[in-house]
Amino acid sequence: MESKRLYQIVARRIARIIEENAGNPDWHLPSERELAEELQVSRTVIREAVIALEMRGVVEVRGRAGIVVLPARFSQIGFDAINTDIGPGPFELLEARLAVESGAAYLAAQRATNYDIMELEECIARMQREADVPLLAERGDREFHMSIAGITGNAIIYSMVEALWAQRDASRMWKKLHEHIHAESVRPLWIGDHHAIVAALKMRNPEAAHKAMTHHISNVISELLQADERGRFASPAE
Repeated sequence: MESKRLYQIVARRIARIIEENAGNPDWHLPSERELAEELQVSRTVIREAVIALEMRGVVEVRGRAGIVVLPARFSQIGFDAINTDIGPGPFELLEARLAVESGAAYLAAQRATNYDIMELEECIARMQREADVPLLAERGDREFHMSIAGITGNAIIYSMVEALWAQRDASRMWKKLHEHIHAESVRPLWIGDHHAIVAALKMRNPEAAHKAMTHHISNVISELLQADERGRFASPAE
């Protein structure tokens, strides 16, 4: 599947569109929403394609200015190199976390001890102490999710969650995407999500725990996708 990832195909298509319009000084790259409609793919795929192009110096994301083409550097980029990304895109990874970790929360609610709850609360306290730490360098967040996987008592679930987080940490695309997140605004939201997950575990309510974890990861997806609409990522206001 690595050789056929959709965002890579779309990134090449966008690069070709840029090349075809390179001689037109009045042309500008369409917004992400317009590209999604034109290429008939989801906005998450467009976002991943834009990240791939940004990493190669084809475009640069400049807040409200939108996606700016860098013609001086564009000619140095080989289209085939876009296929060299390893692993899934950030949204594919989040989709997997949504499936696996929501189920883990369901099981954890059935098996959590009072000690487990205390450990999770300490993870949240650590997240709060890491207010000045870059989001990708936080340890409390990862420890929280790994603790829930551990509470399930299922070694396979634990290894799956561990692998997903390891893949996140190794992803250059994930790191690039996080450069555009406004940490000061999202951190309180995400910490609140973690409190909601713990509250569901305290009640030993599997359905509520599943819902709370789903809500949290959905919030992460929404932030990564909608950041441009708050003027911090890609498209100008439409």
